[in-house]
Amino acid sequence: MKEKISLVLRIVGTVFSFFNALMWFALRPCWSGISSTLGYKGGANTFLLILPVIICVVLFLILLADLILKAIFKKRWLNILFLALGIVFFVAIIVVIVMGAIDYMRFVWPKFFVELAIVAILGLLYCLLFVYPKTRLKNNNWFKFGTLGVACVIAVGVLTNFTINRITYAPVVYAVEDRYQIVFSTNTEATGWVEVGGQKFYDTYAGTTKTFTRIHKVEVPMTVLDAAKQYTVHSQKTIYAGPFGGFLGRDVSQKVGFKPVNSGDGIQYLSFSDIHMNLSQAAQTATLVKDYDFLVLAGDLVSVVDSFEDANFNNEVAYRITQGQIPVVYARGNHDVKGRYGQELHRYVGAKGEDFYFTFRFPDVYGLVLDLGEDHDDDWWEYYDTAHYADYHQKQIEFLKEEIAKKDYESEPYHLVVSHIPIPFVNYRLNHETVKKEMTALLNQMDVDMYLCGHQHQLMIFEPGLIEPFTSLSYNPNYRKGKYGGYLTDFNFPSFMVSKPGFTFSDSTKLHGNKSHIGFVVDADVTGGKETCHYLNSKGEKVSVMNMFCEKDYGTDITIDLTTKAFQG
Repeated sequence: MKEKISLVLRIVGTVFSFFNALMWFALRPCWSGISSTLGYKGGANTFLLILPVIICVVLFLILLADLILKAIFKKRWLNILFLALGIVFFVAIIVVIVMGAIDYMRFVWPKFFVELAIVAILGLLYCLLFVYPKTRLKNNNWFKFGTLGVACVIAVGVLTNFTINRITYAPVVYAVEDRYQIVFSTNTEATGWVEVGGQKFYDTYAGTTKTFTRIHKVEVPMTVLDAAKQYTVHSQKTIYAGPFGGFLGRDVSQKVGFKPVNSGDGIQYLSFSDIHMNLSQAAQTATLVKDYDFLVLAGDLVSVVDSFEDANFNNEVAYRITQGQIPVVYARGNHDVKGRYGQELHRYVGAKGEDFYFTFRFPDVYGLVLDLGEDHDDDWWEYYDTAHYADYHQKQIEFLKEEIAKKDYESEPYHLVVSHIPIPFVNYRLNHETVKKEMTALLNQMDVDMYLCGHQHQLMIFEPGLIEPFTSLSYNPNYRKGKYGGYLTDFNFPSFMVSKPGFTFSDSTKLHGNKSHIGFVVDADVTGGKETCHYLNSKGEKVSVMNMFCEKDYGTDITIDLTTKAFQG
């Protein structure tokens, strides 16, 4: 009996050692957050910064000691010691997850299971080399042929996945300047093109069709697709591309109907931001909105862009909502900057070259997308001297000045501006003060009818003229007591933070576990000179909102005079 108990303690302790080491290593996207929670805010004392790395090394040393010492010494006290250490670190990891890492488990679990698979493969190899030859199974034909059969099935499945081309992320139509950028992905390296009204438009690089890519972005003039009202995406797998010839696979395609923006009955659009992987909730809200002209995605749909799938998550969201049938306007969020694929994101979404600021045009609509990048100033410790957004901001200031000089916005009656990080609102951390003031002054000259943003995970309404600009903000006492800090710039345009998780205005902003995501719906009657808007949750209920920094209740429906930019009612 004692031997059985000792064996159980030994196995359970080793399981804890494996789990703790692999899970802590998988939690590395959260390490800087752990350091910050523990109190590190930059500076020369970097102990808290590197503490998660030290813990990782300690956990792997414990794992090695567990395996080696238990193999050498058959002592019960060793089993108890490693079990106790395992339980202590397991509880610590659970606390870390509950305190905030839970919102990043979508990225942590894949890393953990990859690590677990590597361990399993190494264990299997060990068994085949050192254990299997000493067992009776080495002479068992049923075991041999069964193992060979399973291996063949796995090999065929893997080979099929990497050799048969198919469209894995269906097409999305992004609006950039006077062109549509149609984006789709394939599971193999392949060519990509789009056929519209008998014309072919290719995904090219400096004059040649791209052949070694799984992501495909094809530009089509808006006038061409608007007239055709349908398009077909095509792809052929690159079997061989040599210096003097090559071979492509079969043509796989998908035909999609397209509905161009029709401003004859007004301009209707839907907007989301800060979904942070909660696709089903946002998609449910979108199904409850009928007959809108285009979709605005204002950033942070994903939390970290760490893989090909993460980079495509914006497309997954956009396609789930639009089915590739209406235009999408995309603004980059600060979380869209983070991760291995953050610097490749321009290939996956609507962008102007490698930049995420640009104009877009629809009938009766002149639009601007701006991009502040990260949400702290460039010297913030988490960026480890890699952030240079001040220069990027200055380019956008010059871009806005050029747009004002050209006066192209005057050719359309309705002016829409989108960015992820709010420009009229300087939060309590006081980041980006200078550029927000400069951008506000320039946007004030462009007769903006609607400005959309996200980032704060709240339903904030910034009504021009309601609160004295550049004065420290206090909360609306009907919402929350106390001071907030920060301030509003002297903006003169209606501004809305477009979405948040939850069912109501005052729901917790915790991302994990929410059953609803609130979106923003706008109906602009340009002829009548007004726009009406409301927030909508996943039950199809209009959400009643108030101003967070002023004693004003907006109710469920908000009407704005397009001439005076005054909020009515």
